[in-house]
Amino acid sequence: MREQELMQELTTIVEQRNAIVNCLDEDRQREEEEDKMLETMIKNKDFHKEGDSEPKKKGKFKPMKVFKLLGSGGKAEGKSRSPKDKSKPVKSSPSQ
Repeated sequence: MREQELMQELTTIVEQRNAIVNCLDEDRQREEEEDKMLETMIKNKDFHKEGDSEPKKKGKFKPMKVFKLLGSGGKAEGKSRSPKDKSKPVKSSPSQ
């Protein structure tokens, strides 16, 4: 009688263990599928982001153009030069 109870208890424990192992295996498979889906989504998003970024490029802010538009010419005491004038040597004015 005691052997039969122990065998029944052992059978119950083995069935519970099998159920736990099956749940863990299902969780693992679901997580692998989710990881693959997320990886695909990230790749697609990066692809679209790279494709969209090129047309959205804006020009550099050029303060010299702003100064010219405001009428100051962008020159402070004749020392500043525009990018076109960089090839010309700078002439210093007499300090006195």
